[in-house]
Amino acid sequence: MSDGRARTGAPEVVLAGGGTTARFDGQRLRIVRGATTWTMPVRAVRAAEATPGGGVRIDLSGDPGDGRAARHGLGAGVSIPSRNAHAARAFTEQLQQALSTTATAADGHALVLVHTRQRVPSPRVRRLAAIGVAVLAYAGVLGAVGWRGPEGAGIALAVTGWMGPAGAGLLFFCWVRLIRDLVALRRRGITVSGRGEGTVRGFGGNVFYFRRLGYRTVDGEEFTRVESRGSVGVGTLGVGPVDVTYDPLDPRTATGPLSFHHVAVTLFLVLTGLVVLLVWAGALLYALAG
Repeated sequence: MSDGRARTGAPEVVLAGGGTTARFDGQRLRIVRGATTWTMPVRAVRAAEATPGGGVRIDLSGDPGDGRAARHGLGAGVSIPSRNAHAARAFTEQLQQALSTTATAADGHALVLVHTRQRVPSPRVRRLAAIGVAVLAYAGVLGAVGWRGPEGAGIALAVTGWMGPAGAGLLFFCWVRLIRDLVALRRRGITVSGRGEGTVRGFGGNVFYFRRLGYRTVDGEEFTRVESRGSVGVGTLGVGPVDVTYDPLDPRTATGPLSFHHVAVTLFLVLTGLVVLLVWAGALLYALAG
């Protein structure tokens, strides 16, 4: 991976177009197309010239018909279309300047290095794929249980099937976002005097508002505008002196005094999740009983 600076100290020049990106650092030319990268020294290039359409044509030295061109896949050279004539001209001039001071190799095709990276799905794609597989597996299990269960079991599971994941997801959300950090702060937090610096609306529209806190740790580290882990009511001003409890292992994790709003909303969500899970469990037990 290039650091964006030439080996000679000059900035790397980049030209992109038509799905191809070319990078030239003064000594080496790298061409990237999809998952494949071609790297070659300047002396492997015979000529570089601007095309009538505003792009750049780069030709390699040597005879492309001897099989080497077929092996690296570029043929006699590569054309890079570009809608930016200024960028294309700057790239061509930089490459031509290097060519004017470099002896051209007799067979540039032999100097081309090809690297094809393995396509790895992004974390987001992997998560979506895992969720899709889990949903299909869950639907298959429910379908099998409903098919073999007593009369009406399939309908009951079809109606309540969403409740299991929904209830579990709601409880998981409550633990991760509303409970876990407060439990850790209660167990090992250090309380200092601080200040409220206003409020910010969080998730759930107008349901959750969080103080922004400013405080100094016992080690003298100053923090400002840190979002509290405990929520406050919509009418809370959130400005003024306030006791702040922070985590000594992660000082940016902090909260003000626990509010009635946070306790009430969290309790309501937890009970809702439990009720939904119980309804789902009842329907599942009914189907399994058959």
